[in-house]
Amino acid sequence: CTPTLSEIRHHVQDKFGIRPCHWQLKVAEALLQGDKDVVCIAGTGMGKTLGFWIPILFRPGGIQIVVTPLNTLGRQSAASLARAGIKGIAINADTATTANFTVS
Repeated sequence: CTPTLSEIRHHVQDKFGIRPCHWQLKVAEALLQGDKDVVCIAGTGMGKTLGFWIPILFRPGGIQIVVTPLNTLGRQSAASLARAGIKGIAINADTATTANFTVS
């Protein structure tokens, strides 16, 4: 059962302290519904990543993979998720270790 846009919005506000835009909610809704192809096009700094983080809030114990073009963005994402109490890691040449690929 996919949560309503209102439920998604409230949960995001509680967890991240920000009000998501309608298009971010629609991206998250499509992912939560299991749509196979989800395309999100928005300008730099518009908040595309939030649309991909939102499903994490509704899948406790799940894994979400977000590919970023820069190592810095990966580190920033992991730090932002940690502030919200969500475990995340930026995998790159320095962190691609056996320990980080082992489920504990």
